[in-house]
Amino acid sequence: MTSSVPVIDLGQPKPTLVAQVLEACTHSGFFLVSNHGVPPEVVQRHSQQQRLFFELPLEQKMQIKVNAANRGYTPAGEETLDPENQTQGDTKEGLYIGRDIDPTSAEAALPLHGANQWPSSDLLPHYREAVRAYFAACTELGGRLLHLLALALGLPEDWFDDKFQSPVALLRPIYYHTTASQPAQGIFGAGAHTDYGMLTILWTDGTPGLQMFTHGQWQDVPAIPDTFTINLGDMLERWSNGLFRSTLHRVVTCGGDRHSCAFFFEPTFTTVVEALPQCCSPDNPPRFPPTTSGQHLLDRYAATHTDYQQAAT
Repeated sequence: MTSSVPVIDLGQPKPTLVAQVLEACTHSGFFLVSNHGVPPEVVQRHSQQQRLFFELPLEQKMQIKVNAANRGYTPAGEETLDPENQTQGDTKEGLYIGRDIDPTSAEAALPLHGANQWPSSDLLPHYREAVRAYFAACTELGGRLLHLLALALGLPEDWFDDKFQSPVALLRPIYYHTTASQPAQGIFGAGAHTDYGMLTILWTDGTPGLQMFTHGQWQDVPAIPDTFTINLGDMLERWSNGLFRSTLHRVVTCGGDRHSCAFFFEPTFTTVVEALPQCCSPDNPPRFPPTTSGQHLLDRYAATHTDYQQAAT
């Protein structure tokens, strides 16, 4: 069944935007954004470079296999997002790329931080430039969305700014194999899950497959050209005490190639995440215990990534 995920034009007046974002966040937790300000040539160059990366021989990609800092390549089947219902790992391969961090800095010693692992410049001479331009554009868009989310929660527009001074921002290009999903047999492009963090900005090549669970059933999330799909993660649900929804979603592939790229925009590692006072009342006390951004992410990665478990031990 096709879902009615709203498309929000970011060029509208701010009061209109805030009202539309509030509506989307309290209902499906998903919305699309148009007129988002990310130049189409930046998107095109980035997607082209990611296709070239995934076309490399496996032995070349495995040279930058994911490490304890959660940077690098994840081969097909490495991630199992819904262990209770999957009979095998997700039929996708991916790559984690984070902020460029000085490996000699104190920040680099934190979990989920460190230097990126890049494919060889001899193989992909334009890769880093394209990725960094796209990463910067998504970071800027993420900041704009945080301001709208803050206003929708009745907070000052810049309330989240100091919580994202050193964000755990990760780019996750993904290539879904031609294996067709078979939900009844527990085979999925990506198993059912909620996103771990704050905010996800998703680009796709237009191939269907993304579904969200709402109103008791799985519904398709449309892929509309020149838009990004935005969905909320568990941290924002915690902060809003359940007012904003982190919605279960999955990818069901039909047997053809599918490319996508998620940009995960999470708070600084040490940020405390606890229910906002304005989202609580005597009849609606805090539903979640306080945590930190970093600890929450560590727990979730260890639960779903086989190679991350091995790298972290």
